[in-house]
Amino acid sequence: MTTQKIADWVRREHEKVREVATRLQEKAAIVPRTNHAKWIQEVREAFDHLRAHMIKHMALEERDGYMATVVELRPALSREVDRLSHEHAELMQIMDSIHEDLHELRGEDHLLILDSCRRIQNLLHYLEHHEKDENLLLLSTYSNDVGTKD
Repeated sequence: MTTQKIADWVRREHEKVREVATRLQEKAAIVPRTNHAKWIQEVREAFDHLRAHMIKHMALEERDGYMATVVELRPALSREVDRLSHEHAELMQIMDSIHEDLHELRGEDHLLILDSCRRIQNLLHYLEHHEKDENLLLLSTYSNDVGTKD
């Protein structure tokens, strides 16, 4: 895959993640005073959509070796690539935990509902930070000339 194709693919994928995350953020931002069961179902559906997209997204990123071309072009960045790769596993663990908890929520679980909302907001923050780090790493790798001598 060419540098331009990689950059375009990453940009499109991250835009999709932002769209799905925005929908979830809107649902989790405000807990209604009544009809919690309907709201919980809507949050579950929005979260499950994000989770499914992230599972696919991370699998595609890791398909040919997570950021293998970055390490190939800039071996000094391998520790940062390893850190970001490890974050994929951590993000999956967090998403799995939230998924389980959301599917056990009941309308009368006021504190658990609030806790789930906070955890979703934290997850969305982690995802945003992770994507920014990935973008910066790719931008640095593909746009910086690291000083070859002529």
